[in-house]
Formats: sequence, structure tokens, C-alpha cells
Amino acid sequence: MREARSPGGDICEALFWVDGGPCAGALRRLGVTPLRGRAGAAFLKVILFAWLPLVVLAAVDGVLVGGASLPLLHDLSTHTRFLVAVPLLVLADLPIGARLDRCTAQFTAADLVREDDRALFAGVLVAARRARDSRVAAVVVLAAAYLITAGVVALGEGGVEDSWQARGVTRGFTLAGGWYALVSLPLFHFVLVRWVHRLFVWGRFLRRVSRLELQLTATHPDRAGGLGFLGDGLLPFAIPVFAVSAAIASAIATRILFAGATLEQYHSSYVAALVLALLCVVGPLFVVAPTLLRLKLRGLLQYGVLGSRYAQRFEAKWLGAREGDDEALLGTPDVQSLADLAACHAVIRGIRLVPFEPRDILVLALLGALPALPLAATTSAVREFLQRALRLFL
Repeated sequence: MREARSPGGDICEALFWVDGGPCAGALRRLGVTPLRGRAGAAFLKVILFAWLPLVVLAAVDGVLVGGASLPLLHDLSTHTRFLVAVPLLVLADLPIGARLDRCTAQFTAADLVREDDRALFAGVLVAARRARDSRVAAVVVLAAAYLITAGVVALGEGGVEDSWQARGVTRGFTLAGGWYALVSLPLFHFVLVRWVHRLFVWGRFLRRVSRLELQLTATHPDRAGGLGFLGDGLLPFAIPVFAVSAAIASAIATRILFAGATLEQYHSSYVAALVLALLCVVGPLFVVAPTLLRLKLRGLLQYGVLGSRYAQRFEAKWLGAREGDDEALLGTPDVQSLADLAACHAVIRGIRLVPFEPRDILVLALLGALPALPLAATTSAVREFLQRALRLFL
């Protein structure tokens, strides 16, 4: 595996976990992968490929600024998907790929994998690469993208019958609507499902590694046996969560503005989608829970025995001491050793079965929910509050 960073700190040309995968060769030829110093070019090409043709074709159809109840210019959902969500999902390869590579390298850098198991660890990496680049997975991801697109189009995601995509039920797609249904929307769903596939491969890798005889220590200060690095620095994963949230929030906003919907109709669906996105991101970390549970139980038993032996000898020595020996208690290391042993036992009792802190999930959730904040202004309670607040200053 190539390191995620060079000695100088720059991201290397290849990142193991994202330099490949479904349709990687085709995406490289199209220039929409941000690796090898092509982040800016990838960003522009995604927009030119997914969004600009919609604008041009909508202008040809006469539905760019008018000609329909919902012209393209007013469709917040479309602009957010292809100007924000898709570019973010593509550019997320860099920070998340570097993060996953560092986590992978940490298993050997921290000597968590025994020397005798290094060959097995390398085999797990080879299996992960095969799963990442599987042709079957590529077909499944591509098919899933078009199936989801077909479902979204069939249900009429905008909620407006006369839109820039199709004028009425029986008149079929406009030119822009055809490009949207066959190219742009499948691209959005493809990059989204591709991330789900990557996270699945990452989770399976962690599950196989956790089954090795790892050199974990119950008293490690990260309270995860030494696996705390897996949950540290989850911030890069806020990028896909934010992208998904933005796409959903903009779709809800479009329905509220142009289809007469209310936020109350969709707030539970939005929360469910946000929770699902968070579970996809942190779900792979749950596979190490059995390993950490065994470590915790074994540590409690072993340090329980050690604590009993030490406490018994401590009491026999000091509680059974003669009155004239009290001065010897001052400055003795025995009391400090007993306190250190109690601290070790407390660390073991506090081992997290899943190596992340609740505050990490809270940060992800808050960052993911940012796109939904403008929607709150559409609720009656918030509108009344804003009106009363304005009256105080006007």
C-alpha cells in the first residue's frame, strides 16, 4: 500500500482506498477524478458534464427562465445537486482517501499487527483491492444508480407536473429533461452509491483485520485498546454527509416553494435520511466491537486478579504494621502504585466498544444539518418568531 502522504506532507498521487473502484478507468479518461493534482479540473468537468448541458438544452426548449411552472432557473434541487453535491462527492476522494490510508498504515506503524501476521495483513489488503476494483461491484453500482434514477423520475421528484423536465404527464421529456434523466441524475446517484460501496469495502477490511491476533492493550489511553485512531478525525466524512443533506434539503425547498408543500410533511424523512447517511459513515467502525468487547472483558479479569493480589499485600503490609512503623508510610511508593492500578482499572472499564466519541458524531450531524437551516424559516413557528423580532427593530 502506498502511503497517504509523502515525507514532505503532500498527498501522494495514488490513494489506496479511492484510486480505483467502479468505473475508475472511464472516470479517469473523462478527467473527473481529483487525484494526481487534478482536483480543479475534476471540479470544472463535473459541472460542465452534469449541469451546463441542462442550461443549454433548457434554453433551447424555452424552459430556462419561463415556459413552465418550474423553469430550470428556479429549480434549487437541480442546481444544488450538480453545483454543490456532485462536486463535493467527487472532491471528497482526497481528504477521505488520505484519512483511510493513514488509518491503514497505523496498524503496522503502531505494531498492532504481529510480525507473524504481517503476511496475513497484506493478504487482507489484496482482498480489499480486489473488492474495490470488482467488475461485479461496478455493474451493481452502475445498475443501482440507474434504478434509483428510474424510481426518482417515475415518482416525479419535483412535485410540479409542468416543469422544465417534462411539460405535463403525456408530453414526454424535454431535451434538458432527457439529459437530466439519462446522464446528470444517474451521475449523482453513481457517485453516491460508489461511496456506499467504498465504505462497505472499508468495513469488510476492518472486520477481517479485527479477526487477526492484534496486539491491543486494554490500558491504552485512547480507551479503545489502541484502535482509537479509527474514530479520530471523522471530520472529512462530513463532506459526503453535507452533500447528501444539501441535495435533500434543496429538493424539499423546491417542493415548498413551487408545489405548496410544508416542511412538516418532510422533516421526519429528512431526519431519517441524515441518520442513514451518518450510519453509512460510522457503520464500518462497529465491526471492531466484538474485538474490543473481548479485550475489555479479558482486561477486567486480568487486572482484577492483579488488583486483588496487590491490594491484599498492601493491606497486609500497612494495615498490619506496628504503631512504631507509621513514619515509614510517608513517601512510600506503595500508595501511588495502588492509585496507578486503580487508574488502569478505570481505563479498562471505560473502553469504548466502538472507537469514536459521541461528540464526533454530534459534529458530523451538525455539519450535515447545516443545509437544512434555511428550511426552518418556512415553519410557522419560526416565521412568527422572525416577524415579532423584526417588529422590535422596525
